Amino acid sequence: MVKGVGELSTRHLSLFNATFDMIVRIFLLVFGFLTLNSAFGQISVRVVSSLDSSAVIGVVCSNSATGQLAFTDPKGMAQLSLGGDIQFDHPSFYSSSVPNIQSDTTIYLQPLIGDLEEVVISPTSNEAVFTSVIAHYRNQLKTVNVSGNLNYSNTNWFKYTYKTDQSADSAYCAIQDDLRFVYDGSLKKSKPSFSPISLHRFCSDFSLEKNSSIKTAEIPAFSKFDFSLFLNAVFTEGSFFDEIGFKHTQSILRQDSLNHTNEITFTSADCQKTIVFSSLDRSLISYTFRFFGKLGGYHVYYATFSDHMIHTLFEEKGYLFDYESNAHQLLSVHYGSFELAEKAVLVQPMTFSEIIKTQTNSATNPDKPEVLLPIYGYLLR
Repeated sequence: MVKGVGELSTRHLSLFNATFDMIVRIFLLVFGFLTLNSAFGQISVRVVSSLDSSAVIGVVCSNSATGQLAFTDPKGMAQLSLGGDIQFDHPSFYSSSVPNIQSDTTIYLQPLIGDLEEVVISPTSNEAVFTSVIAHYRNQLKTVNVSGNLNYSNTNWFKYTYKTDQSADSAYCAIQDDLRFVYDGSLKKSKPSFSPISLHRFCSDFSLEKNSSIKTAEIPAFSKFDFSLFLNAVFTEGSFFDEIGFKHTQSILRQDSLNHTNEITFTSADCQKTIVFSSLDRSLISYTFRFFGKLGGYHVYYATFSDHMIHTLFEEKGYLFDYESNAHQLLSVHYGSFELAEKAVLVQPMTFSEIIKTQTNSATNPDKPEVLLPIYGYLLR
């Protein structure tokens, strides 16, 4: 009987040792996974409004060290790499920069305009206010010489859907550049000049044999609809940036006495244009334009400003060309972040569009991952 008890105790001890060993192995496996994940340097951020903790979609999250871009999803979530300061930009919130985030975290952004009652005033009055704010911005530009770096990213996705056999084919081409720029505000109709610091273009190929001859880097739409139109408009007096630009049916002024900001929105059936500016000195804070066409095309862009000067530019556009034999879809995303400096020396000054076109025939780099592909790739499947 005593021997049986001893055997039972031995079995319990063996079972305990096995269980303990399994727990240790699981712990080491989890610890190893976490360490591995940390080594790859991926973190999650959730961006919410400081007003009501609601998720903010469409925040541009840019890593100053890696050049990586990410956009928050409908839950306010974005995946980012470790290292470097993370800049958060959105046309309806104050920009924010958080240094060296090391773990999953929540970012609170302050709205430019609080949750206040909307005040509708006459379109004529709103147009006069809009004109005065833009004129104030132009006057500020005329008195300064601006120089520094422009960190620029662009990705174009191309998709063909063939109606005869219901097949589809897609490819993309991406640019990630660091440019030095100079702008002389004393020159009438002046546009900024650039010289490249580093240029990177990498493109994928179409998969179907009938599309093997198509070179994504040479598709005309890539250079024809580049970022330079919007970029130059920000600096060039009398551009579409200076005008409302469409026949609006409604205008709304919202005033935030707490933040000392005003917001004017002009709206029509398919367009909306919004500026946010300081009620103290009428300096621009953000500028947004949205157009949604009837045939599936759309165009969204915005600019953010700091201390009367341009801070970031964002542009997204999509087109659907429907032919008898196929439907061709183009989706394009541009982002630029300005880092101003007291002085910048240009080497071989060029216009922005000229620099982009010099990259058309450059070799592809298949080893470099495309950071926006996981975000927008689903649209081309």
